[in-house]
Amino acid sequence: MHYSTGSWFHLLLAISAQSSYAAASVLPPLVPAVHNHIAAGGSAFHLPKHINIVVNEHDANSTADNGLTLIPPTLLQFSQTFKADLEGLFPQTAVSLIVGDAQRVAKDAAVITLALSDDLNATLADGSVTTEGYEMDVSAAHVQITGSGSKGAFWATRTLLQGLVLTGGQFPAGKVVDQPDWRTRGFMLDAGRQWYPITFLQDLCRYASWYKVSEFHVHLSDNVAPRGNPNAYARFRLRPEDPALAGLTPHLNETYSREEFEAFQAVCAARGVTVVPELESPGHALVITQWKPELALFTDPSLINLTVPDAIPTIKSIWKEFLPWFHTRQVSIGADEYNASLADDYNNFVNEMSDYIGQQSGNLKSIRIWGTREPSNRTSVSKNITIQHWDFGDDDPFALIRSGYDVINSDDGFQYIVMKQSGSFPQQLNQTRLWDGANVDAGGIWDPHVFDRGNASNNPSITDPRLKGAIMAVWNDHGPTASTFLEAFYALKQGLPVVASAGWQAASRPNHLTHDAFLAGYPPLEAAAPGQNLDRLIPSKGAVVVDYDLTTHSASARVEDRSGNGYDARVVDDVLRTPLGSKGFNYTLLLRAKLDGSPSTLLSGPDDSFGVEAAQGGGLTLAFTSSNITYLLSNFTLPAEHSKSTAREIVLTATENGTSAFVDGVHAGDFLVSIDQTSVLAPMAFVAPVQTVGGRGIELERFILWDGVQSVATVSAAKQGQS
Repeated sequence: MHYSTGSWFHLLLAISAQSSYAAASVLPPLVPAVHNHIAAGGSAFHLPKHINIVVNEHDANSTADNGLTLIPPTLLQFSQTFKADLEGLFPQTAVSLIVGDAQRVAKDAAVITLALSDDLNATLADGSVTTEGYEMDVSAAHVQITGSGSKGAFWATRTLLQGLVLTGGQFPAGKVVDQPDWRTRGFMLDAGRQWYPITFLQDLCRYASWYKVSEFHVHLSDNVAPRGNPNAYARFRLRPEDPALAGLTPHLNETYSREEFEAFQAVCAARGVTVVPELESPGHALVITQWKPELALFTDPSLINLTVPDAIPTIKSIWKEFLPWFHTRQVSIGADEYNASLADDYNNFVNEMSDYIGQQSGNLKSIRIWGTREPSNRTSVSKNITIQHWDFGDDDPFALIRSGYDVINSDDGFQYIVMKQSGSFPQQLNQTRLWDGANVDAGGIWDPHVFDRGNASNNPSITDPRLKGAIMAVWNDHGPTASTFLEAFYALKQGLPVVASAGWQAASRPNHLTHDAFLAGYPPLEAAAPGQNLDRLIPSKGAVVVDYDLTTHSASARVEDRSGNGYDARVVDDVLRTPLGSKGFNYTLLLRAKLDGSPSTLLSGPDDSFGVEAAQGGGLTLAFTSSNITYLLSNFTLPAEHSKSTAREIVLTATENGTSAFVDGVHAGDFLVSIDQTSVLAPMAFVAPVQTVGGRGIELERFILWDGVQSVATVSAAKQGQS
């Protein structure tokens, strides 16, 4: 089955194809796999036309959670999210939610019950108790969910929903007993060097939650490599309310208000994901030294000189402002890649900040830092601080664990992505290495206990209590022009479920997720992840998503959609306004219009826009604009003649790997971006902006949008005219 076309039409086909799983007593390929499933005789559970969700009245208001979040949802709130997801995935089923006695529900009633119990004895791999465990008893008409905490019950609903998706609305009878092996199962996004709308961050949480991810580490301040330029791109993403900190954020349109950041954390918490914010210093701190140049180390403006009297007070003032915003028991101060010759200053700073954040939070919050080897025989980082390992050149993670430090695995050999281009790191996680590269000699599946690929004895046991889990990282080393915000999703969407699954169940477990199971389960599950539409899917009955023919259009404001999907548009102020927003990959788009020879917007949507712009060498070219950054089609100029009597035909084709343009049936070029203003070029993948079509000075004749990459020779009227 082929899923890459990205439409609900193909998703429904996928669901039907997977329905054979329901006939068996074995579970379909869930991601992550569950620890234990005991099959039972009898019929599978079939989702009926109407079902009740019953939340046990004694547990409905429980927020039992021993994880990092300080805003744990109640069982009832988690159940409300479950209800919305069930309705969204299976709109043919009417769902009711009530609070009642889950123990008194008739076993043959069409019902899903959610309750909590202290008797589950759910533990992590290290033997410590977790509130993320659950049991799920499934019979023909009844699903009974019991969580060791409210989040555990919520994770059970992810298991149930995934099973229903993969079987077309069924789940094998039996009992599931499940819990994670590690508490930290996360991902990090570099939001310091690329602007991400807060709604995008919220959608990432919704997507990640589908795979039982527990943490979203948001890197909120950073800079591109200065290379001697103290004015290089640097951003701090939180908008201070204290006027004394205003100089930290001169670009207010690229910041999050407290209200926005609070809402973001709440959305994530509602799906079991804790936001772990990072405010970077004393390295990667150009945004601070641009505000206060006197704090810069003279050898590198991105490093703060910790010996300057105002340096640490300035950093503390930043944390005093923003620490109350953060609803997590652990925050990151970054502390990455500082000057090794200042090891004692660094160690003393990290320890002082650890004490300060503890004091400011009433000892409720602790800190984590990136692993940074600071050569000192006199000072060291406190063992109260969690170390996030990323590179063996900066720390030895197993040595840290043996010395008594808590360690998170973000090893760059397995879990690092650099957007668009890097001489050291991939642009998506290396699936071959994750599935069969845990050891360079023996192979094997990676999981969070694997740091060293070359020496298995240099890795801790999965039961070591100092090993807290793993976080994959997505970096924007090349700044905001190298990618669109949606391209970060394409980069992480396949690797994240693998990392999350490895953190849920160690590779040495008998029922761990296999590569074959992942390949079978991931495509339909990715397309169905509830609560978000990061793939920008548009439902369609066939390959043609929308078709507007303005050559036959009457004077009426309504323009009929000829595709059969009913996406009729309206003409408002010479602009065709559709009921759509953006079309994700893959797609083909045809626009035929008479242009007036001036720069103009041809298409616009919520994520980007497309039009005609002035070319660098004169004349006009085609261009996309995303996040106020315009990307010209290089080495192409529209023909000089712009007679209003001659229509231009523009065809765009796009996949997650890039976007191509054709004008009058001829390939005009591919959209590329220069990496760091060098000769290194990388492709740009733009979604199709289809909220508005045309504009003033444009006489639109035809607009067609297809799902999938079509043959330009077939769809292009201009090309056909040449044959």
